[in-house]
Amino acid sequence: MRVSVTLKKVLIAAATLVLLVVAFVVHALAGVNTHPVAFSEPPAFVAQYAANMQHSTPSPLAKVNNTHQQSTSKAEYERFMVGFSNEEALVFRAIMAGESLDELWALFAHPDKAERIKIASAFAAVNITFSHHDESGFPPKRNQFWKDLGEQLPNVRNALSEALIATAEAGVRTRIPYTLAWLPEQGRETLELFAWATEHHPVPSVRRSTMYFVAYLGREEEFTAPLLLGRAYDPDYSVRELALGLRSRRLVGDL
Repeated sequence: MRVSVTLKKVLIAAATLVLLVVAFVVHALAGVNTHPVAFSEPPAFVAQYAANMQHSTPSPLAKVNNTHQQSTSKAEYERFMVGFSNEEALVFRAIMAGESLDELWALFAHPDKAERIKIASAFAAVNITFSHHDESGFPPKRNQFWKDLGEQLPNVRNALSEALIATAEAGVRTRIPYTLAWLPEQGRETLELFAWATEHHPVPSVRRSTMYFVAYLGREEEFTAPLLLGRAYDPDYSVRELALGLRSRRLVGDL
């Protein structure tokens, strides 16, 4: 009799737990009590870094012209550069052939924030386009480029951060988080920026990507769990669904 009573209690507890889980899932996915996404001031360290950085004034060569693109020694790259902006062509050649690096670094340290954002956006666009483009030979070249960034890395990271913030202010879609996430020597500041974007970027696809990178890269960071919990109230279904999936994966140790 005692065994049957104990079994009954276990079954009742299990059923209660299942009901609670089902209720949570339904609540999360149904969008009950969702909260609107509103822009908020980004982490202060981005603007602070820009204010304290050593600015550089790029030479006219930073504005890549078409005659330079016609270099016969680099003709094999031309077919991959069709439709590129000047900045994208500069980035591509810097990664693929080590060309015009001084001009590239000068643009990342340009005193005009708009110029830093422009080159950072081009940098991210080239990277996302060719990251898995084996035919171009870009992936291994890019990986070596990451390793060789050296003292330029903070400027590159901060310009990408400025560009991400600018897309939130403008309310436009971007895939900059992908490039930011895979830069070498990731630290807490990038995770904080991603957490901010997850809560305040108006575009759902951006909130999804930054949330994923916080969960994937942050691991045990203390803000990861509350961030995922908060996105259960995101107004977009796809964000709520991903937040629930990431919480489940963390619960079973799969993330």
